[in-house]
Amino acid sequence: MRVTHDLHTHTLFSSCCYDPEATVRAFVDKAHELGHTVFGISNHLWDEKVPGASGWYKGQTIDYGFEASYAIPADTHGVKILFGTETEYCGMTDNLGMLPETAARFDYVLIPHTHTHMKNFVIAENADVKAYRSRLSAAIEEKFPELGHDVASRMAGTLRYQEVKALLKDDEKTVDDEKYLADFCFSSFESLMKNPNFAGVAAKVPTFIAHPFWACGETRQEIERVFSFLLAERDRLYADFETCASFGVGLDVNIGTYRADENGSYGDDPMVAVMRIAKDAGCKFIFGTDSHSVKGLENIRRGDAIAEAIGIGEKELADIVK
Repeated sequence: MRVTHDLHTHTLFSSCCYDPEATVRAFVDKAHELGHTVFGISNHLWDEKVPGASGWYKGQTIDYGFEASYAIPADTHGVKILFGTETEYCGMTDNLGMLPETAARFDYVLIPHTHTHMKNFVIAENADVKAYRSRLSAAIEEKFPELGHDVASRMAGTLRYQEVKALLKDDEKTVDDEKYLADFCFSSFESLMKNPNFAGVAAKVPTFIAHPFWACGETRQEIERVFSFLLAERDRLYADFETCASFGVGLDVNIGTYRADENGSYGDDPMVAVMRIAKDAGCKFIFGTDSHSVKGLENIRRGDAIAEAIGIGEKELADIVK
């Protein structure tokens, strides 16, 4: 199957996009060049009616996001342009950043449950990492008592998560972060399925889980180990996807989460194995590059081989992209 759509894209209206050429018009023109029949704009947004937005999300309000819809050119070269959004699900607080009545204003909604790089917003820090920060703060305060407790705590807090993990290894402490992430992938997906606002959104507008079970922000080696824990519980994955399908919610086949082997095959990729389970559970699919640049939109061509590896044909696609 040749993939002729892309519903996961980020223009300059997303704060994480740094390509100065990534305008809505440029994306629409590129979609035509790539032969798409359907193309979606899905910038990051948080409904300002929902409390709990992070500092990063506070500037990405609904009214701001809709400015992108006004930038869609009148001439789309025959490509059907859909205006969607990627909001946020914070598994640690069971907080979805979109109310159903707001979601209804969009053509579709993407909901990630594993933006695990957003520590202490989407996911709490691993308890071992948190404990090490406390020990480090105490050591700084002891060495430099004139700083006081609050300053020492802030200094310990400036270290990136990966830096603390490295210090833990140097300190001969063990931190099984990959098991922690795998457990969170399951728990966040399952709590999302029970979230009343999620059910409301899914009832109002076509809804898709963005890069399901993919622990964002981790190294490839770490993610491979996360998947080893996930795939050890295939029955649980099947049950979770079966619940998802019962809502009529589809899954985002996110191009960047797949890696081909040296022969260009995706057959042994763990994300493929997860999505095969989702297919067996009755889920429908869309494809997305998750591109934050005009050039990145070209990665959609990898989707053809990924679709073949998973076994996705036209009948497994969500109606919105047909």
